Amino acid sequence: MEKGERNNVYRVYDKIAAWFAENRINGLLEQKYLERLISLLPKNALVLDLGCGTGKPILEYLSRNNMAIIGVDASEEILKIAQANFPTTTFILQDMRLLNLKRQFDAIIAWHSFFHLSAAEQPAMFARFASHLKPGGILLFTSGTERGEAWGMNGGENLFHASLDPKEYLDLLQSNNFTVIEHVEKDPECNYDTVWLAKFG
Repeated sequence: MEKGERNNVYRVYDKIAAWFAENRINGLLEQKYLERLISLLPKNALVLDLGCGTGKPILEYLSRNNMAIIGVDASEEILKIAQANFPTTTFILQDMRLLNLKRQFDAIIAWHSFFHLSAAEQPAMFARFASHLKPGGILLFTSGTERGEAWGMNGGENLFHASLDPKEYLDLLQSNNFTVIEHVEKDPECNYDTVWLAKFG
């Protein structure tokens, strides 16, 4: 390993699950994007939270707004915490790279999760996103601002992140029948996240 686990970042989350649960920002910096998402969805929409973590704060917020949610994460330890937090929610242990739920959703959220895949692995995800969305479904995800890799310390462990170039994301979205609704780079109101919102079909 170079600096840490780069191929299966969920193994790092297994190590730092308790730390992450205590230190993940629970303030809803993402709220305006979640509100935008909700405004585009039918009532009682079915949402896939891909890389759901502990379920706080995103899954929790969507649940309070009458969304039906299924949470997917590859970290077994993180999902134990999520299930304890939300006992009535369905959680599935699965690597997003192997996502095959055989059902379609009104929306998919991959917030601070998709970017843990390498640049080589990210393009294939767009066909998986498309196959799990209903026509008119919405995809919300975060990325970097340029092609490259980055590492960040969390709970004493080095976490791997990667990004494609914005044009690559745009091309991938378009070639998989998505239309970009919104793309904001380094939003200062949202912890300088770079956010994509796209419609399928």
